Amino acid sequence: MTTLTLSFDGVYEQVLESMLRSKMAKTKSEAVRMALLYFGMRTGAVKNNSILDSIRADLARDRKTFSAVEKEIQRVKDETVCR
Repeated sequence: MTTLTLSFDGVYEQVLESMLRSKMAKTKSEAVRMALLYFGMRTGAVKNNSILDSIRADLARDRKTFSAVEKEIQRVKDETVCR
């Protein structure tokens, strides 16, 4: 595990706060993790299959269904307006 201390200002701080206000993420740390994962997926640094396998394992551990998570993702998308 790696621990970082980060400072955000300007547009970075605005994006972070927006993710929290929209309930896209519960904490700033979670928002940063989500952004890093998204970056890894978009750039090909992380393969989508390995991410899906990890997500499924996490869901099984937390006793959540994939469809429940899909619904939550859609809810956040519906409530979030990117500007």
